[in-house]
Amino acid sequence: MNTRAIAILFLAVAAVSCEKVKSLAAKVSAAVKEQTAAKGGGTTGTSGGQSNKADPDLRKLVDQTAEGVVFRKDLPFPTRLEVRTTRRDEMTGRVFQSSEIGKGSVPLKGTQRVVSKMDVKDNEVRVTIEKASVTLPAAENQNPEKKDPAKLKPNEPANGKPDEPVEEVAPPEAPVTFIKSGKGWLAKDRRDFHAASLAQKLSPVFDQLLAENAAVPRPLWFAKHRFKVGDPLEVTADSLPMLFAGNAKGSCTLKLESFEAVEGHPCGVLSITGNYHRKIPDFGGNISDENVTIESGKIWCSLLYPVILKQEMNIIQSAKGGGMGGFMSRFQGSAKTSVTHAWKRQDS
Repeated sequence: MNTRAIAILFLAVAAVSCEKVKSLAAKVSAAVKEQTAAKGGGTTGTSGGQSNKADPDLRKLVDQTAEGVVFRKDLPFPTRLEVRTTRRDEMTGRVFQSSEIGKGSVPLKGTQRVVSKMDVKDNEVRVTIEKASVTLPAAENQNPEKKDPAKLKPNEPANGKPDEPVEEVAPPEAPVTFIKSGKGWLAKDRRDFHAASLAQKLSPVFDQLLAENAAVPRPLWFAKHRFKVGDPLEVTADSLPMLFAGNAKGSCTLKLESFEAVEGHPCGVLSITGNYHRKIPDFGGNISDENVTIESGKIWCSLLYPVILKQEMNIIQSAKGGGMGGFMSRFQGSAKTSVTHAWKRQDS
């Protein structure tokens, strides 16, 4: 598999720089080749087999009566937070390439996982990429020929031993701290060339990244009236920023399904379908231009603050993007995506 084709896995992920993606993809591809040559409100819920009970102190802040629940936006938003985001994408599709090595299209299937953390302290934000990995499935039927039973090793099947999936984990990146400066953002340590250059790229779009990662309140939120389980909500183009950052355009249909907690934080669980187009940055300063159709999914919206703390979606997607070095790819296919924000306020 072409290493540049693998890099498209990261087009829609706001986490890892383009150069790291290409380096990581190359390592995965090399590992695959080596294998071929030789041969994861009611205020309780369940997620991943673990109980999600709401924190009692947070539960007291929920505005819920017999008439329904209010998605609150009147509470002062915390200025000191720790938000750890875990994102997992299972993608299947094709990549259309445009680069110095030629053009063409190749199939792509793989899973990527990124864990990042944002430490917010007033007008200062520290961003850490804690883990980034790519997993490619093992090639099927790499050695279909039957072997001589007399030459088989103990427990080896006659049709050859199947390969294991290949996972490559990128080394952690050094944290970068950004500070608010007027309407933009600067690197706290401007003597660090990498941090200063990154801050210059991200300054115009950094607020979008904060909203996407639940570190600041969404610019729009639910109406003040009370919602009951089963109530629908149409989200049109004008109000789509309540769901997606990146100046999203499109429309979605929501329906309140239940109440659960995410890491102790009480949420309303809403089903979601629809479509949108947006241009979303990542923490490496790259822009992904994406068109998405949500076939099915759920989002966990906080009942206390204008933030989305979890989402699980099955989507059809086309996306294009790349780095400043001229590399550009376009992806078309389907994806199963899961994002969780472990959201903790840090008292002064």
